[in-house]
Amino acid sequence: MKHPSVPLPRIGMRVIKTAVAVMVSYALFLPFGLTYREELGGVLGQMGPLYACIACIICTQSTLGQTFQQGMSRLIGVLVGGILGTATLLLGPALENLWLKTLVLGLVCVAGVWLCLLIKRPTACGMACILPCVILITGVTGVTRYYYAAARMIETVVGLLIALGVNAALPDHRPEHRRGEPGHRPEVDNDTRKLCVIGDPVGHSKSPLIQNTMIRALGLNYVYLCQPVPRGGCRQWLDCAKFSGWAGFNATMPHKEELVPLMDELDEDARLVGAVNTVCLRDGKAYGYNTDGAGFLRTLADEGIDPAGRQVLVLGAGGAAKAVCLKLAQAGVDVVVCNRTLEKAAAICAHDPARLRPAGFDPATLYKEAQDCDLLVNCTSLGMEGTEGQFADFSFLDGLRPGVPVLDLIYAPAETELLRQARQRGHKTANGFGLLVNQAVLSLEHFTDTAIDAESMKTCIARVL
Repeated sequence: MKHPSVPLPRIGMRVIKTAVAVMVSYALFLPFGLTYREELGGVLGQMGPLYACIACIICTQSTLGQTFQQGMSRLIGVLVGGILGTATLLLGPALENLWLKTLVLGLVCVAGVWLCLLIKRPTACGMACILPCVILITGVTGVTRYYYAAARMIETVVGLLIALGVNAALPDHRPEHRRGEPGHRPEVDNDTRKLCVIGDPVGHSKSPLIQNTMIRALGLNYVYLCQPVPRGGCRQWLDCAKFSGWAGFNATMPHKEELVPLMDELDEDARLVGAVNTVCLRDGKAYGYNTDGAGFLRTLADEGIDPAGRQVLVLGAGGAAKAVCLKLAQAGVDVVVCNRTLEKAAAICAHDPARLRPAGFDPATLYKEAQDCDLLVNCTSLGMEGTEGQFADFSFLDGLRPGVPVLDLIYAPAETELLRQARQRGHKTANGFGLLVNQAVLSLEHFTDTAIDAESMKTCIARVL
């Protein structure tokens, strides 16, 4: 009788590299007799392979392809943690007090993380905490404690260098899933309907990840792809999409305005803003929508903010700012639009001069306008991850009245410097994650004609971003 075979677990490259690194690091100490032999005296008597092996495991498990920058960050973490941990040993016999040692350990770890973040080396934080913990918790006393601290630093550096060397010597060319990506491909059959995002460029877009996550969670038979379309190619792409039976697509820059005259029908928001970011294809016709404004109002509602009767200060005059401003004005809200190029702000305000007013972007103007606003919304790219632009001066936040919320449409990083500064001044803050999800939900509702619970989708999407 045949017994069903049990598949063996896959041994990934991380496992192989970790095993090799640990063996090499352990073998490196043995020929020199460095196995924690106190009779050797000094640093050598405290030296052994244990923390070298631990460093190898941490380094190789944290990421498959260690880069030079990541390796340097970990070495910096060892340096920061080692210095802080050794410095605390100067407290001497006072560390015998358990409560004092606990307090010192917490402060040192906080200091290590803070220093690593200050120099923009988040990968160093782990080592900056591990080393002080190792040095302080052991209870080694007298002059030996300094030998012990030095030995731990040397061992850890050796382990990190070995791990980086093993990563370089054993490259893995097989693609592995990046953080947040699904562990399996979407199931596609002959009835699967196709969606995508178009743009130029568009390879950086998170829309496929977000939409496919929602599609799987909802059990819908759709697949969402990424489709580069060059500037000026919207008409050709639209004909192709109709002919090929696509269910619809989202559009990012530079196609939002170009699509408007190509639509068979426009919804009120797309007509109001003069831009389309969602296109549904049905029976050979193209229906254009704009989800920016409605997504923003949903986000305000999620944050418990009712804009009615308030004065809103909007920073920026790009496409997102235009959608936000016109939707707020449509809802009867007074809006001040601040932008470096006043003409761009004035162009937005010309759509509804009774509700919209342009203003400059210099610190004095921002401070003056902040004094009268009930809600501040940043629609610029200042502070965005991967860009160099940043607010030159945050003093305008001092003009805000207590309790005025501050929203930033940027979602990466999760807390921009603007939001951090506002939070430190006691203001409620929110980033652009809610808007990102609400826009995606609205688009998928248009594509599938299905009502979607945005709150449950936020939970799903938060796991993959």
